[in-house]
Amino acid sequence: MLAASLLVPACGAVEPPPPPTGPTLPTNPTSLVLTASSGFNQQVAVSARVLSADGQGVPNVAVSFSIGAGTITPATALTDSTGTASATAITTANTTVAAAIGNGIASSMPLLQSTD
Repeated sequence: MLAASLLVPACGAVEPPPPPTGPTLPTNPTSLVLTASSGFNQQVAVSARVLSADGQGVPNVAVSFSIGAGTITPATALTDSTGTASATAITTANTTVAAAIGNGIASSMPLLQSTD
């Protein structure tokens, strides 16, 4: 008689690997804080800080800058790791500078010529 034996390897319960973790969802911007400081030759450093609901800066948000009278460059800038985008305005008149982001959040402020 020919006897055949079947060898079955012993194995314990095999758990599948955990699912890959996806990228974290970006924080939604809820406010925009605009600041400006004057410098030499009527150049004005303009900064826009994009903030989340918990007050944290939101990186990689496109901010559009505009000015009523004069020039501002760049017209659009991405926020850095702190949520800040910067531009330089040049004007010789009292005017308004503004910044806006894609979801309709905007801020503006007057630029007044120095009397010095």
